[in-house]
Amino acid sequence: MLMRKVLFLLLSVLFLGGQAFAQSRTVTGRVTDAKDGSGIPGATIQIKGTSKGTVTNPEGSFTLQVDGNATLVFSFIGYEQKEVPVGNASTVNVSLKTDAKSLEEVIVTGYTVEKKVNSTIAASTISGAKINNVALPDVNQMLQGNAPGVAVSTNSGQPGAKTEVRIRGVGSISASNAPIYVVDGVIVSSGDFTQNTATYDVISSINPADIENITVLKDASATALYGSRGSNGVIVITTKSGKKGVNKINFNAKYGVQNLARTIPMMNSSELLQYQREAMKNATKNDGTPTFTEAQILANRPDYLADINTDWMDLAFRTGKTQSYGINASGGNEKTLFYASGDYFKQDGILVGSNFSRYNGRLNVDHKFNDKFDLSFKVNGSYTDMRSASAGNSYSSPLMGALSNVPYIPAYDDNGNITNGYIAGQPGTVGWDHFSSIPSSYRPVLRGGNFLSTVANNYNKSNTGQTVFNVALGYNIIDGLRFVVKGSAEITNIREKQWTSPNSYDGRNYSGYLYNVNTNMGLYTTQQLLTYNFTVKKDHSFRLLAGNEYSFSNRVWNYSAKNGFPSQASQVPDAGSTYFDMAGDELNYAFQALIGKVDYDYKNKYFLSGSYRRDGSSRFPKDSRYGNFYSVGAAWRIIEEEWMKNVSWLNDLKVRSSYGVMGNAEGLGNYPYQPLYSLVGSYDGQSVAYLKQPANLNLSWEKQNLFDVGIDVAVLNRRLYGSFGFYDKRSSALLMEKPVSMTTGFSTMTMNVGKMMNQGFEITVGGVPVQTKNFQWTSDLNFATLKNKVLSLGGDQAIPSGTRQRIEVGMPFGSWYMPIWAGVNPETGAAQWIGADGKPTSVYTEAVRQYAGQLLPKITGGFTNKFNYKDFDLSVFITFSAGNKAYNSNRANLESDGGNTTGNQAKDALDHWQKPGDISDRPKVIWGNGSGSTSSSTRFLEDVSYAKLRNVQLGYNLPKSLLRRTKLQNLRVYAQAENLYTLTKYKGWDPEINTNPAPPTSTANVAVSNAGTDFYRYPTARVITFGINVGL
Repeated sequence: MLMRKVLFLLLSVLFLGGQAFAQSRTVTGRVTDAKDGSGIPGATIQIKGTSKGTVTNPEGSFTLQVDGNATLVFSFIGYEQKEVPVGNASTVNVSLKTDAKSLEEVIVTGYTVEKKVNSTIAASTISGAKINNVALPDVNQMLQGNAPGVAVSTNSGQPGAKTEVRIRGVGSISASNAPIYVVDGVIVSSGDFTQNTATYDVISSINPADIENITVLKDASATALYGSRGSNGVIVITTKSGKKGVNKINFNAKYGVQNLARTIPMMNSSELLQYQREAMKNATKNDGTPTFTEAQILANRPDYLADINTDWMDLAFRTGKTQSYGINASGGNEKTLFYASGDYFKQDGILVGSNFSRYNGRLNVDHKFNDKFDLSFKVNGSYTDMRSASAGNSYSSPLMGALSNVPYIPAYDDNGNITNGYIAGQPGTVGWDHFSSIPSSYRPVLRGGNFLSTVANNYNKSNTGQTVFNVALGYNIIDGLRFVVKGSAEITNIREKQWTSPNSYDGRNYSGYLYNVNTNMGLYTTQQLLTYNFTVKKDHSFRLLAGNEYSFSNRVWNYSAKNGFPSQASQVPDAGSTYFDMAGDELNYAFQALIGKVDYDYKNKYFLSGSYRRDGSSRFPKDSRYGNFYSVGAAWRIIEEEWMKNVSWLNDLKVRSSYGVMGNAEGLGNYPYQPLYSLVGSYDGQSVAYLKQPANLNLSWEKQNLFDVGIDVAVLNRRLYGSFGFYDKRSSALLMEKPVSMTTGFSTMTMNVGKMMNQGFEITVGGVPVQTKNFQWTSDLNFATLKNKVLSLGGDQAIPSGTRQRIEVGMPFGSWYMPIWAGVNPETGAAQWIGADGKPTSVYTEAVRQYAGQLLPKITGGFTNKFNYKDFDLSVFITFSAGNKAYNSNRANLESDGGNTTGNQAKDALDHWQKPGDISDRPKVIWGNGSGSTSSSTRFLEDVSYAKLRNVQLGYNLPKSLLRRTKLQNLRVYAQAENLYTLTKYKGWDPEINTNPAPPTSTANVAVSNAGTDFYRYPTARVITFGINVGL
């Protein structure tokens, strides 16, 4: 009690300014805890309908001047609000009860809804109120920094592009590491199903404004219920529903602008001219004589080039616009509840030629026929349109052109026509003959033509239409015993079209070409769930669940590619003259499961839980088609013990632990064990069929053993709270390609042989540091650590994964292995690496590949602070990540040491070695550099730790005193900024790089992984948004 009084005395001194009101009389009183009678310091007392009030002193007492007819409103964090008319009283003493809502926070698992205080589950819940005002449409991005242990990354800032989510590290080598998504109790499709366009995740079809909350399930107590699909975690999304007697209509509108959050300064014409002349001067023949004379250098790079100064970066990037308009209506009565919404979102990307739009409509209806039967019906429809100008790593794309095109080639001629950069035969452009005096081998060129022509003529687009139906019929058999039958149908169509015009650089030699892809998917699920909740002798509570679930997925896609188009206007297949590629396939899989769960509660003090799921999957052979997955959990609410009753400053204390076994069957393909034949090919002019994949009847599930232990605590009337946890996740029977005898006709076969470990701590701390009558500050911090280690590769010590990464026993998955950069020899200007003897060498082939860092971040987290002053609110959200490295492949081209003779260079490249004695990290520049100085090494391996000011929002709510004069329930206006500032040492666009490793295969078949590699990524944007919310 003393500690609580001291704390609130300090807070009150800071924020309890004296209040002098010209009122008729003075009222005094004391605010106490209804449970133990102790005074509540810092409680707010406000005169209803005004902004006047005060707060209690350290003893819980107050003094306030009021009118005779005043009503006082008493409130404090963790307690129920109470209103008391003053009347003629001069003393008003009030006791406040603990707010039951603070004890009734629930965890939604998809199959069950549990009170958090009574649960053994480790989960993070994000309210819809926290995400509804976010300007971006991707549900996954909203998880970033809001749930400990959840890592979110993207490899593209393309509007609508796929975002990767990883929960508690990487648990598989070859299968999927992505969580599953459950929307309103049913597993839905997620991931990228496009074939030829920018990656897009169908989960992005969900309208964030329709979300009531998101729950991230991480431990075995919850995820084991999902059996073979729960090993990577589960993200449960609950959509909104109506409330009895509360009928309302809400309208929201947002408009914003976005621009490049961080730029890469490039050389102008004078700087590049100087740089290239120096490179030519340093170039020598085999006999050591100069390659170029002074006259040749001036002829190859004449002075007049400096007079042309095109800013290709400025031409490639623009100020994009975002806009969103939505309306929803909700309400209900004793029988029926409803929620209906419609939404439109559009985002013009910061890169020319890119945009994304989405249309959404939702209807949720819950109807109670009588005390026995009820029905729930939910339907959601969405349509998205995503477009990009060209692939990011194509020289004709705006992104690559921004970083590659030399500034002394103009984008337009004097008449405003797009120039071709001295590329002969580029349709749709005009010739640029001003370089005719330059020797043809050294004339400046645009390697992919002028990207402005690409944007004007070409496009990649994908259109996704999706409808999801969800119907549930419930029957209350007896008190506590309920049976629910649920059915869900998800129907998705994806149409992709890539048009490369005959009037473009890429299409000029083929008379244009057209790719068309059509994908139709269906996911159908049925559930039969029986729940029974009952209590024995008041102290023993049971919650039982038993059920069956079946799901079937069907995907059909076909693809055609044709060239030979007569004009830009002919953008249909029939207009082309030749099919040069065609393909298609039909893919099916099915899951069936039996589900059981038991929860036991003794006196709201001791808790036990157990779950079991028997999963069957068509992806595995008959003898290993079914797998058994289970969990056990326990929790102890120490705060409920009699000997804790007198610890008044402690409001909650619970320890929990769980253990379980899950599986992984995602990302394997639908027929991994079956012999597959290919019909593509010919022999002696005849069609042939050959065995493409051998039968593998020993294939089985990947398995995961997960242990969790944690503690939840709340103190000072729940004004300070926290959660501290540790997990140990062991994955085994991981699927990998292992070498087999060549007599089989194959070099490798998939086997269950790998093992991996993930361990970490997850911590959440939050509270209300300051609360006065007009001001409140709430703060939440979460962070997580990750230790990943490969335990076994089935006999191999290491597996290369490209030229820069390796998967090795005893090391983190996807570790960086490459030559160690030793800087520049100050006497010669030559590049240096560490050789086998541990000393610097200037011969790249003598350098030794060594461990250079890890791909996965060691620490991730988020920090949220919200300040409320009267009707204003300000929120500041920071995310951070540390302990991992990424390979900045762009720098190999932009700091090429003279090797890139046709492209521009970054300004940083001006700082290089020029004479003996110079100390620089960039070598001597040599035209056509053949020293290997830009080959893979730690020279371009960078620390991508960062702290990012993710979101800042300032809002104003129209006071209720003014709302009473209108028919409005609420009116809020706000402004917010996304990606406002990033603190990092990374030299690229953005340190947030996709760190989900691409699956390697084996030493017999090395795979190249682009995870953690920054190669002409579409950069992220800074977004400034203004919005309004109106409630009727």
